[in-house]
Amino acid sequence: MDNTVVTENELDLNRSVKGSGSVVTVSGQKYAVGLMWQPIQNLDDPLPEIRETMEGEADADLYCLRQTTVAQYGVGKTALGHKDGMPSLAASVAGALLQYESFCAVFKVKEGWWFVAVRNSLILAEEDVLFETEAEAQRAYSSMMAVPDWDACIVPEEWNIEGTQQMNLADLVSKGRKVRLQEINVLRRTKFLLFIAVIVILALVAVIWSLAGLWKSVFQPKAIQSAQAPQVIQPVAPTPEKPKPWEKMVSTKGLIERCMENVYQVKSVSFPGWNLGIISCTKEGVSTTWTRDGNAGLLSWMKFGIDEYQFTDFSVSVTGGNTATGFLAFSNIPVVASLPLLTMQQLSDDLSEIRQMTKLNLQYTQQTLLDPPNRADGSRPANQKSYNYFSFIATSDYTPWEWMKFFEKFSGFELLKIEYNPSNDTATKWRYEGRIYAK
Repeated sequence: MDNTVVTENELDLNRSVKGSGSVVTVSGQKYAVGLMWQPIQNLDDPLPEIRETMEGEADADLYCLRQTTVAQYGVGKTALGHKDGMPSLAASVAGALLQYESFCAVFKVKEGWWFVAVRNSLILAEEDVLFETEAEAQRAYSSMMAVPDWDACIVPEEWNIEGTQQMNLADLVSKGRKVRLQEINVLRRTKFLLFIAVIVILALVAVIWSLAGLWKSVFQPKAIQSAQAPQVIQPVAPTPEKPKPWEKMVSTKGLIERCMENVYQVKSVSFPGWNLGIISCTKEGVSTTWTRDGNAGLLSWMKFGIDEYQFTDFSVSVTGGNTATGFLAFSNIPVVASLPLLTMQQLSDDLSEIRQMTKLNLQYTQQTLLDPPNRADGSRPANQKSYNYFSFIATSDYTPWEWMKFFEKFSGFELLKIEYNPSNDTATKWRYEGRIYAK
């Protein structure tokens, strides 16, 4: 793939006036279009540069962050119909077409003709546009074709342009992760309120300190005290802040790799007269059980065969010797951080939409993690934090690798367990448990 950078001099910028619409409806969901896109320079603290861009753009008060192989942000406006929590159509389509580093696309929508261009994995600054007429969209597409080396060109079928593709917009947005707009003023208001709160607290401390000193000087007699050696006050080391749950999570890809390496290996461990049970993978390792098939299995066959396999731990039940358990520990699974980006309501909407569109056997419930947990008497510790998340369970015939697309859609995602049941029918062969934390 070339590293061509599209500049204004390479494009025909004397296009017709762009459409005024800024919201497009796809499959009943409203999406924001017409955002201005910019690459992120400082990934550690992108808000200052986002705020600077918005201050130079009239009426700009919403933004969204897009992080894939590159990182960039889009700027929107409430005055144009954009809303807090509304997903970006360009980000969703770009996320669904990650296999193309550069593509140019036009889609016919109810509101007009939507045009988008992505170059070197970046949505181009002003190429997320809703046109009112087909002629305007065709001129925009033709101007963009002056730039060579596109991985894919997507246009309506009726245009009949050689070398192009036709894709369904509803299918694309169902695959791409929803990147939602949020208010920049929320952060400003929070900082302002915190500043006011600090000023009020300092003023109260100063008043109390002054009154205490006045009381002591007026009403308390001064006692003659012998000189004492100055007391040495040892500095108190600050208590380190406990990491949030999503700051140190086992890599989903790493856990799947270790699990898939070992599930089929454990499945191959067979002993005459013993039946293999469910194989489970967690961050600690892979485990399973074998149960005697009536009177057919002998313990001696089990012990003789197990010497060929490198289990970290292997044991046989003390009573009866009818059950054996094997465990193989995992090592070197990477630990990653994944900052939650969606609220509980937004997560609920996305999960409902996925379940309705895919018909997957997906169950999810809202939960709250208390850290540290309540004391034995039910009271809460002073430093307790609470974190909201959705706990989900899914069963299907899809392997963990095929589920990666679902797992990667959500930031703040933690995969807790993978189970493989060799005796089940195909539809419930695999079972997954995990969490998706909310911001």
